[in-house]
Amino acid sequence: MLTVVGGTYFEVCHDPKWHELYGSGLRGAIALSGHVSDISFKTCVGNDAINLANAICNSFNIKPDFVLIPETIVFEYYHPLTKPLFYPSDFLNFKTRMPDVSAESILVYGQIEAEVKVSGSYVVYDPQNGISYKFTGSTATHLALVLNHREALLLSGLTDQDNLEEVGKALLKNEEAEVVVIKNGPHGALVVDCSGTHIIPVFKTSSVWPIGSGDIFSAAFAWKWALEKLPAAEAALLASRFTAQYCQSRILPLPVAPNIFQQLRRNTHAQKLYLAGPFFTVAERWLINELRCKLIEFGNDVFSPLHDVGRGGPDQVVGKDLAAIENADVVLAVLNGEDPGTIFEIGYAKALKKRVVVLAENTLENDLTMLIGSGCEITNDFTTAVYMASW
Repeated sequence: MLTVVGGTYFEVCHDPKWHELYGSGLRGAIALSGHVSDISFKTCVGNDAINLANAICNSFNIKPDFVLIPETIVFEYYHPLTKPLFYPSDFLNFKTRMPDVSAESILVYGQIEAEVKVSGSYVVYDPQNGISYKFTGSTATHLALVLNHREALLLSGLTDQDNLEEVGKALLKNEEAEVVVIKNGPHGALVVDCSGTHIIPVFKTSSVWPIGSGDIFSAAFAWKWALEKLPAAEAALLASRFTAQYCQSRILPLPVAPNIFQQLRRNTHAQKLYLAGPFFTVAERWLINELRCKLIEFGNDVFSPLHDVGRGGPDQVVGKDLAAIENADVVLAVLNGEDPGTIFEIGYAKALKKRVVVLAENTLENDLTMLIGSGCEITNDFTTAVYMASW
């Protein structure tokens, strides 16, 4: 038996198109519905979505306990890596107080619209809203924190700390937790507990859908650690595999066992990444700038001709650009429009035996023959390109 506490939200993404009722709590409950026979789900939902939420829960044999709010919250993304907008926003000033929850095993996701106090034997807490478990007044005999890099720095108070092991140890002490799992995006995760520190790898997929991936990791970890009582490191490794499965397929509930994915070598230093692509129009410059921002957020050392050289004649730009390609670990090339300069940069990089990732959103397959044959990694998805280049 598992009690899941968390949000039910509409999720809207414009590119690629996505409009579904999920949220962290509902997604986590659905993910485990094929493996846990008795799932109780505590959440807030508006009158506009209660019938749909009921139907979804019934179809997955989930026992819902809804707290009604005026309107179901919407999270809106331009693309999956953008910071979402959410509305209505007035709930931030008037948070709903949910009834206290007491159960043996609990998976708790932080909610921006509600507060809740829980008490359990085995509790997995994924803050999401940046609020400390202790601050909520909740208790647990065995507590595991599962949180991302940013949340870990914030809750530990070590915002200037680069050593995630030290951050994890601080959280163990401050939150009186038994386990701390820090998710670190394309670089895997870190588990800190009484047995030491364990590096959890990331697994390579052919495509990446990151919306909800953290929810899946926490759900799978709760299944394996809180219910099956596996060691934390083993549970986190399985959670990473299940998350890869979800990122590639988006299929829920989770399978009995995840597919076999290639384990990626952990980068111990920032990758030097060359960002190739045309920047002759506002739209092209927006795309290059957006890629650069996300690549830097993922910990890459990015050289962008647009930002680091600028526009000019051959004598002003070519030498610097070629030198940067020679110095790069990876080249990410935007092939939209099949710009001759970008094609040359790809060829130059391949001649130097560099790894090349290509974002080709509107290119005919026949035009990619040489790129495919020379071993370029090709995708038509913005988010997947960022992950591929960062791996």
